[in-house]
Amino acid sequence: IDSVVTHRFWAYPIFIVFMWLLFQATFKLGEIPMGWIESFFGWLHDVASTGLPEGVFRDLIADGIIAGVGGVIVFLPNILILFLGISIMEDTGYMARAAFITDKLMHRIGLHGKSFIPMLMGLGCSVPAIMAARTLESQKDRIKTILLTPLISCSARLPVFVLFAGAFFPKNAGNVVFLFQVVFGFGAFILMGFLFKHTLFQKEDDYPFVMELPPYRLPTLQSILIHMWHKTEHYLKKMGGVVLVFSIILWWMGAYPKVPEIERSYDQKIESVKL
Repeated sequence: IDSVVTHRFWAYPIFIVFMWLLFQATFKLGEIPMGWIESFFGWLHDVASTGLPEGVFRDLIADGIIAGVGGVIVFLPNILILFLGISIMEDTGYMARAAFITDKLMHRIGLHGKSFIPMLMGLGCSVPAIMAARTLESQKDRIKTILLTPLISCSARLPVFVLFAGAFFPKNAGNVVFLFQVVFGFGAFILMGFLFKHTLFQKEDDYPFVMELPPYRLPTLQSILIHMWHKTEHYLKKMGGVVLVFSIILWWMGAYPKVPEIERSYDQKIESVKL
């Protein structure tokens, strides 16, 4: 098997296929449960808005906590599917081969071979991409990967690119969107990787990549689920702590100070545009 999956030519097409399958499973299969979660939190928001008495407490619960936490927990299916796929590749032994064949390319910008997976996931969404950096053993590699991954243009930025490309370059909108979505994103990733390598992380030793490839194994369902849950548990803890606090802060910054006259004028302008 290694004569094929680590081949100097065939290794990369095979790796691309596996990453494409993982990428598609993460976001395509995750769309259905994401819709369920969005509907649940929408229903919960309506219940809080209608069931609680009008006031600051109702706005805090409905628009602050429920809307804020719901906007993040909606990515939970993506996180679960992503870590499920990564756990399968780790337990079978292929993850070590993937790191081996990509390390030569990533090492040139001071990254580990496994950093390629978060970079690829970043094309879909930066949240699971950053969470995928937890698969890296070195803390410095995790920090560098987390700092660089948001430079990859995720799908959420696509509507913004389409809007500006259609407004300023209507005849070449498709090429402009591809330029910003892919070329500039990967270009910024590589450029900042070089910059970090020679500034913030320049004291690191430039050591060769030496590793022992583990034997291939047939993973058990129990081990896959345990690995997947341990990696997802950290995401849930962060969501319950940091996200909750910042959701309340952002809600407060958007809700205050209250000026009823200005709010009524905005509502009137919005209604006039709708008519």
